Amino acid sequence: MLGKITYNMIVIQKGGKSPQPNPIFPIKEDATTTTTTTSACDAVPTKGPNDPAAEYNAITPELMSGVGKDGGDKMRCISGWYCCNKGLEWYDTLEQKRTDRTPYLHIDRSLFGHYIDSFAKHLSEHYETYPAGVSGGRFLDIGGTGSTASGMQQVTSKFQHFAGPLQYWKLDSDPAAKKLERTLSCDIDDCPSAEDCGFEVTFSHTVLEHAARPWKSFDTIARITKKGGLTLHLVPWSYQFHATPEDNYRFSHTALRSLLEDRGFTVLDVGYDICWQPENVRKNRLDEHYDTIWLTYVVGRKN
Repeated sequence: MLGKITYNMIVIQKGGKSPQPNPIFPIKEDATTTTTTTSACDAVPTKGPNDPAAEYNAITPELMSGVGKDGGDKMRCISGWYCCNKGLEWYDTLEQKRTDRTPYLHIDRSLFGHYIDSFAKHLSEHYETYPAGVSGGRFLDIGGTGSTASGMQQVTSKFQHFAGPLQYWKLDSDPAAKKLERTLSCDIDDCPSAEDCGFEVTFSHTVLEHAARPWKSFDTIARITKKGGLTLHLVPWSYQFHATPEDNYRFSHTALRSLLEDRGFTVLDVGYDICWQPENVRKNRLDEHYDTIWLTYVVGRKN
């Protein structure tokens, strides 16, 4: 397996005068985000010790194509290019064969796992606390329809099976999303149409790296997630550039922890999932895709 390292460079000059308009990269005004305090949020429903639990289909750690109303076809891997859950294998192989040990490069073995297993586990544990007869709750899949403007196929139910007893909703800035049911059409950085404390679960899957200002994305996520609700996100750490329609950020596990804790969440799980190209892909396909990618995942509960 070949290793790759990429350096990026930026040169910035601070001037004393206001910047002149740039016709190629116009400066956008920074929208003001209004945050909601935790005390103003309704809490997710919770059953008493002797109350019956809500009924729903078991949450399974499966990936679906998302085409159609019922999730579409099952997917063996995260995409046609990569299969994940290789983190522990990479770590153990490194420990067996390493020639050097540099302390500041070390990542603890406990930080490697399979993101889809973690998501399914925490969602199952969360829904187990819901009382029977719960209705009107909502699961929000941020960026959940795909960027048709970038040539991607539109999906409508990719993570519907994660919604459990909740209604499955989507949020996307793609113009084609406006025509879909139970879909908010907006930018997650600034989405007034997403009401305060409106969702029991907020979720995204390789989406927030495309945000222009992800700290504002997490402001919105904190504002719209109910007290006691879950937020779950998968983002890239080491990944090729992919402009769908933009590609702006990468996130370490410490970055995700800070982004949630600073906004009133308790982090329940955070770590890395490593994904490799299957042998048939390595032999038969070649373009800008990296041989190996690292994804970062996080699960948090709103305090």
